[in-house]
Parts: sequence; structure tokens; C-alpha cells
Amino acid sequence: MDHVHRVLDEAGATLLVDGVKVRPGHPMLLARLGADPARPHHVRHLVGLPGNPLAAVSGLLTLAAPLLAALKEDGPRTEEGPRVEGGAGSGARTPVPYRVPVRDEVHGHPHDTRLVPVVRRSGSAVPLRYHGPAMLRGIAAADGLAVVPPGGARPGQNWTSSIFPGRRWRGPRRPKERVSRETSQS
Repeated sequence: MDHVHRVLDEAGATLLVDGVKVRPGHPMLLARLGADPARPHHVRHLVGLPGNPLAAVSGLLTLAAPLLAALKEDGPRTEEGPRVEGGAGSGARTPVPYRVPVRDEVHGHPHDTRLVPVVRRSGSAVPLRYHGPAMLRGIAAADGLAVVPPGGARPGQNWTSSIFPGRRWRGPRRPKERVSRETSQS
């Protein structure tokens, strides 16, 4: 991000978010670039995401999605930034946080919040083993991300969690009904 800061400064951008205390994803940023000369009433934004897959998805869900939802709900923008009327998130397709108990212990970062891919099983969030910032497997299998406070979480402790857009929490698996050939041919 060393070069990004210099380029944004040269472009006259205003840094709104310059890093967060979240792992993975801490080097993300958000900048306001100013009005587009072709559309003077619309302000442009830039979201800088980390290069690792889980870190990038974390940035998309926690920084880019809320920004896009706020901009979508708004109308024309001014140099002051987006206006949010009627409450942020109304009608938006951004992750909705909620509380869910964790089934297994998760080690936390000593100072930063961690975002951990989870699946929901029998009413609990189950952390996936594949949760490194460069691992795609955890994202692909996860129903959402759990927010783990600095220091970690113990089994049974309630976590704030967000479901991935387009996903639903999976309940207990039910056996598939078998359809006999006789029934399916009638």
C-alpha cells in the first residue's frame, strides 16, 4: 500500500479509512476521490483490499458492501460524502450481524479482532480449520464470518456473526427422501 498512499495523495483523495484492527484484512483502506468531472454531483470512492483471498473477502463484506449499500440508498452525492436517510441497511443486501454461540474454542489475535469462516450446525457456529488469510477453502465452505474478539473465544460464548450474501444458515442435516421408481413414474 506504500504506492497507493502516494498516488491517492497526488490525486487529491481524502483517506476515510486507513487500515483496521481486524485480521485478516488489516491493510484495507477507503478513500473519497472527489467528483467525477463528467458527473459533478457524484463523488467517486476507492476501496483498497488486501491481496490474500480471505482478507479481501473480509474487506468486501465489512467495508465495500456497507459503502455500496449506503451509496445505493442515497441519491446524488456531494463532496461531504454519502447521505443515509431512513437508516443504513434498509432494503440493502449487506450482511446482517447477529449473535450465535460458538461450538469450539478459537484462539484470537492478541490485539486485533479476527474474522473466522464458520458454518452453522445445530444452532452453533463451527469455526473452519481453513481460516488463514490466503486460504480459499474456508471461504468456499463457510456460511459466514464470525467476529472473534482479541484474545479468542471459548466454547458456548456468543459471537457476533455475519452470513455471506446469498447464503443461508444450514440447520441439522436431514436424510434425503428416497423416491421409488414406481412413485416417480406415476
